[in-house]
Amino acid sequence: VVIIIALTIFGDRGLVRVYKLSKERDSIKNYNEKIQAENSSMRNEIERLKADDKYIEMIARKELGMIGKNEVVYHFKK
Repeated sequence: VVIIIALTIFGDRGLVRVYKLSKERDSIKNYNEKIQAENSSMRNEIERLKADDKYIEMIARKELGMIGKNEVVYHFKK
C-alpha cells in the first residue's frame, strides 16, 4: 500500500509530475499569448508603414533623426 501511494505521488505520472507539467503548460500559454500580441502589433506596424506616408515620416524623424528639405535643426546644450 505504501509503495502504491508513493508511486501515485512521486512516480512518472504522479501528482508531483502532473503539478509541474501543469505549471509548465501555464507558463507556455502565457508566453504564447505574449508572442501573439507582439506579432499582432508588428503586423499593424507593417501595414502602417506600407500605407501611411505621414507615419513613415514621423518614424524617419524620430528614429533616424532625418529632417525635411529646407528645414534647419538647432541643438541647444543644457
